[in-house]
Amino acid sequence: MPLSAIQVSILQTVAANRSPESYLAGATVFHRSEGSPRFSQDIDLFHDVADSVARSAELDAATLRGAGYVVQWLLQTPTFYRAVVSSGAETMKMEWAQDTAFRFFPVQQDPACGYCLHVTDAAVNKLLALAGRAEVRDFVDILHLQATHLSIGALAWAACGKDPGYTPQFLLEHAGRHACYTQEQVNRLNLLAPLDVRVLKRAWMAAVEEARRLVDALPGHELGCLYLSQGQVAVTPDPASPDFATLRRHFGSVRGAWPTISSYHDGV
Repeated sequence: MPLSAIQVSILQTVAANRSPESYLAGATVFHRSEGSPRFSQDIDLFHDVADSVARSAELDAATLRGAGYVVQWLLQTPTFYRAVVSSGAETMKMEWAQDTAFRFFPVQQDPACGYCLHVTDAAVNKLLALAGRAEVRDFVDILHLQATHLSIGALAWAACGKDPGYTPQFLLEHAGRHACYTQEQVNRLNLLAPLDVRVLKRAWMAAVEEARRLVDALPGHELGCLYLSQGQVAVTPDPASPDFATLRRHFGSVRGAWPTISSYHDGV
């Protein structure tokens, strides 16, 4: 569970301030799980409504100061706040931002942090981030998600429901343009154990090849959905399998939703 001591403490301190409208997001959502390769470098708190960003940031700052932390503002705008939070020699960057309310699942209540984004929504966001910027942490995170949660192909397919400006092929192409890093860049991450950039690159090439085959085989009219098992878990589908027809097609919506009992053809 690679969360630093200060991350755990900060999340617990402000947990009571979280709600379905102010929740933990970003890579910290999936870096809390066992086997995560790196420590997240910050704490991201997302908000569906722009007006709540400043209120949430100021409330959290007051709560943290009341608990003995030092909070130094680095940036304050109507829709984005950034601060460095310190306790002794330990520091952590925190960011409060507005994000779209469109997601696949509702925000989840969590005993450790109050409320957080569903891990699959965090994974979809991470692939979109990799396509839009050149950050080695996104590259490492996506390969971790490929190995432990959901394949790049399934994420690319679902991500087009959140950002209709992409096709899966275009998204994979853009993500691939940024997947060129040095060992020195990888070493600068706060890793649980060393990672070899050559191994990462081979894993990336194999994952992208698999992803391209998948998105070419999936039915075009289902673009933008997640495929869920009967246990409502997002899975990588196999269009050639007889079980493909039994998977639920789950599309995103404002604030997200759990699928209903009705047929998958209703797109719920």
